[in-house]
Amino acid sequence: MGPFFLSCPTELCKNYVLSKSRSMKKGILLALFTGLMSLEAMAQSLVHLDPKYMGSNASSYDSPQSNPFYRKGVLNEWFNFMDAADANQGGLIRVLVYDNNTLFPDSLVLQRYGDSISGYRLGSVNKHSIGQVFDPTSFYYPDMLSPGEYYQIDSVSIAYRYTHHVPGSVDTLEFQIYSDTAVKTGILPGIDPESTAWVNYDRQSGKGLEASQTWRILIDADDTSRSSYKVLNLDLPYYLQVKPGGLVALTYRYIPGYSYSPGDTIDPVWNDPVPGKRLNHFQPLVGIDTAKTEEDSYNHGLSIRTFNKYAADSTESWANAFIPGDAWDGFTEYVYIGFKVYAIRPGLETIERNSVQVYPNPATATENVTIAFTTKLSTDITVELYDLLGNKVQTLMDGNAEAGKQTVIVNSSSLPSGFYVYRIEAGDQFVSGKLSIIN
Repeated sequence: MGPFFLSCPTELCKNYVLSKSRSMKKGILLALFTGLMSLEAMAQSLVHLDPKYMGSNASSYDSPQSNPFYRKGVLNEWFNFMDAADANQGGLIRVLVYDNNTLFPDSLVLQRYGDSISGYRLGSVNKHSIGQVFDPTSFYYPDMLSPGEYYQIDSVSIAYRYTHHVPGSVDTLEFQIYSDTAVKTGILPGIDPESTAWVNYDRQSGKGLEASQTWRILIDADDTSRSSYKVLNLDLPYYLQVKPGGLVALTYRYIPGYSYSPGDTIDPVWNDPVPGKRLNHFQPLVGIDTAKTEEDSYNHGLSIRTFNKYAADSTESWANAFIPGDAWDGFTEYVYIGFKVYAIRPGLETIERNSVQVYPNPATATENVTIAFTTKLSTDITVELYDLLGNKVQTLMDGNAEAGKQTVIVNSSSLPSGFYVYRIEAGDQFVSGKLSIIN
């Protein structure tokens, strides 16, 4: 936890789980204090998040839900809070990254941890699932969405390091995404009011509850990336629509594709003593902000630790929930997860409201159709006609026009009977509708 949360001593975890009189933050305060005292002695390969590690997440990416009717006035971008808020890139949050945030489904196997006495020690891995909340209202996402505006998530990205040691093995990453009421918000119990966000967790299955989608991918030796973090873009099985102002959360866990025994070593660099069996090692990029920089949104990490996964009392606070990354005393935790957001962005109203007229509609093949509308200012205007499959069949207007009434003509004689979609684009505004041709 913090520096110390990377390994949770059994007695401290037990004391926390059994003490219902303490809040989440107060129950972990002693453990954090002990860990912070030994921070300087921990040879943890501490680094500041730097753009050179993460540049690939900003690469061009075509959304599978791209709509041929929309060109301007569309938000179709990646958003990643650790990138947006990082002090190295103009933000205010100085994120620190440790090199042993290893994921494993239980605590039977060992990894390297810092130790105030010996420098290093082997301890039971204690991080089992991680995730990140996405809140579009952050001031690091200026003018992203307008009030009352729905948006969609169609892709996510993760950053990880992976070392493959078990020959022939194929491992699994299982992802779950949640939105709207599945992402809970509220106040941590027993402390001063501090609203946070989380998703519920089922300890029997090891999964989150109320997920909108669950899917898996396979990783093997070809996915090895130890020297630097690898960024992976993933399409959702289908796009996720989110209500205005709604929150989204993504969680994932690592499922090994090999057998293992208590005492096997998961750390890729531990050699004293040399492990009897060295396992595949999967490490997501997880960072902490020890200054707990104030940021008025719910963009923070999520995690399942040993002490809440194996809590003795399932009614204990957070025993059945992913722990929010802002729940800790002394630091805030983030997970490097990106969200691809798609939304129609309202711009300046260039076309006068209710001025669009289409006549006759329906029309016969012997009748030309007039599309008329009024613009408020001089602007570039494009008027196009599409079939219902999204194929453009005519360009009716394409150029700059002065403010005032605009008129374009659809030549019906060349069109088969059926329904068509006209699309008027003026500046950053567009208007569309249907017209019908009857032969």
